[in-house]
Amino acid sequence: MARVFHKPTFERIPEERQERILRESIKEFAANGYLGTNINAIAENAGISIGSMYSYFASKEDLFLTIVNRQFALLERLLSSIDTETSFFLILEELFRVTMKSALQHPELSQIYLNITTSPLAAMASRISGTMEGHMAVFLRRIIGQAKQAGEIEPGLNEDFLAFCIDNLLMMFQFSFSSEYYRQRMRLYLGEKLSEDGEELIRQSVGFVRNQLRHSSLANP
Repeated sequence: MARVFHKPTFERIPEERQERILRESIKEFAANGYLGTNINAIAENAGISIGSMYSYFASKEDLFLTIVNRQFALLERLLSSIDTETSFFLILEELFRVTMKSALQHPELSQIYLNITTSPLAAMASRISGTMEGHMAVFLRRIIGQAKQAGEIEPGLNEDFLAFCIDNLLMMFQFSFSSEYYRQRMRLYLGEKLSEDGEELIRQSVGFVRNQLRHSSLANP
């Protein structure tokens, strides 16, 4: 069961009001980062009193973590939408595709996730440690195990290490479509034309994984 960071009173207000509060919170945290966000500004923009805000959330940290939980819920929906009854590389291709689409459709949530990985928020990150990464790790290990059984990849390959490598590729892929800094970084390495061709980037990324596995010596010890 997902951990809840808001107070029970938040669930008792109309859904439209909940959405307005969370929408304004996402805007503020994405634009200003956690440390630069003022909860009073969120309350004002959402059209509620600061007293009401604190009746819904015990602290700015709990409000922030409620927003981060939205990213977790989005990830779960994306993973459940992928057809895993097909080949490993087609699954991987779709995984890159939904990652790209999510980053483009929800750049502010991706920016907030990027924000929580920075060192000033390390203590807060421990409160949700393993939630998002745990879902992805289970998914990746499952499809790697299926690929081994189907003979698509070497049975002796270290699936934990492979899952870790794929997850890192996906994370950079996500940030490259949601963070202007990482987008500029992608353009620096790949050029304008390739950087704007999402499907070609997906093809290249999956091709890279395929080629590495073809020549891999990442066997279990």
